[in-house]
Amino acid sequence: MKRRVLVLLSTLVLMVVCISAQESPGFKVVGRHLYDKCGERVILRGVANPNIWFEKSGIPRYAEIKQTGANVVRIVWQTWGTAAELDVAISNCIAEDMIPMIELHDATGDWSKLQLCVDYWVREDIVDVIQKHEEYLLLNIANECGNNVSSTSFLNGYTAVVQQMRDSSIHVPLVIDASGWGQNINILQSQGPTLIENDPDHNLLFSVHMWWPPMYGYTESDIVDEIAQSVAMGLPLIVGEFSQMHGDCDETQITVSNSIAYKTIIRECQENNVGYIAWSWWGNCNYRWDMSSSGTYSTLYDWGLEVAVTDANSIKNTSVRPYSILHGECNPNPVNSINQVDQLVETCTLFPNYLDAAHVYATLQYTLTQSSQVTVKVYNSLGTEIQTLVNSGQTPGEYSVRFNAEGLPGGMYFCVVKTGQFNKSFKLILH
Repeated sequence: MKRRVLVLLSTLVLMVVCISAQESPGFKVVGRHLYDKCGERVILRGVANPNIWFEKSGIPRYAEIKQTGANVVRIVWQTWGTAAELDVAISNCIAEDMIPMIELHDATGDWSKLQLCVDYWVREDIVDVIQKHEEYLLLNIANECGNNVSSTSFLNGYTAVVQQMRDSSIHVPLVIDASGWGQNINILQSQGPTLIENDPDHNLLFSVHMWWPPMYGYTESDIVDEIAQSVAMGLPLIVGEFSQMHGDCDETQITVSNSIAYKTIIRECQENNVGYIAWSWWGNCNYRWDMSSSGTYSTLYDWGLEVAVTDANSIKNTSVRPYSILHGECNPNPVNSINQVDQLVETCTLFPNYLDAAHVYATLQYTLTQSSQVTVKVYNSLGTEIQTLVNSGQTPGEYSVRFNAEGLPGGMYFCVVKTGQFNKSFKLILH
């Protein structure tokens, strides 16, 4: 029996319009990128701040973090924080022109506590706070929830809790951490696309925590390869935590075994327009994980100074704050907006599958509105390139290209179309 390719998205350019039945109240994930309420693309650059364990209000830390140019603060929180305290923590972050990404730390490493976190988020008083700030808010459901979590449990668990949160009228972007204490990027790559499809709002970001030293079996090339694979498959990925080393609280010596290639992380994120958030500003049990020695901008040191200020790919040198959060209105001269990107390809339509005696294939037709370098590639669910369909400079006009699936195993594939700043992916299911 011949296999056939089933196209799940029929019109690529309409992805921006049709991606969600729910109108987003603020930030929105489209393709692999985050956009503000005005359609301006935002690449997250910031730090984590442990509000809940020190100054829950974020004062005076936010003002110090602001000096780095950060556009986001990942606010460490727990379920014992009151709604009033949460309101203040979020309000003060917005007042410093930074995006608040609030996260719950209660389920760290413990899959059984995922529902505990969601029960907090859907409380009526907490929902009121979320809706008050939904124009600017990102919500990280649970920090590093679970260690050895199966793909099925991860998919079913997050599908259920995302639905529960949407049913509670929470429509901000939801951030889902990888399992394996946040380190398992493979589970995000394999289950992320289905989770997006299952989310009624299609408004998810996925966060990998790159605690990836050699002692855990990681190499520097893993950083390069895994980010590239995620980008290739169009996964809306951010690096939600990293530092210069990992280990126990009393392990203060940086060695070849425990060190993390943090400069490679920020370089690859910058080159691929992937967000990153460093762990953390101040207050760790191990001072080697701190960016500053006392929580002030003036005491940034070593890796923290490089990531925040001095490296070419630092927060200071790459962060852009959304015009809307700086001015409270949309930019009259937008840069990197959804509309600007999509104008590069006027139409991009997937036609029904055609079968002949020897082949199984899908046909992609697109129209360029300006000359551009065009690449069209197909990847499998792990981000491995399967076929390059187009890689050439093309002039304005109509084009058609065929994906031949003959001989490929059944499963999910991704077709990625790039022309200049335009970068869209869509799924193909091979049965």
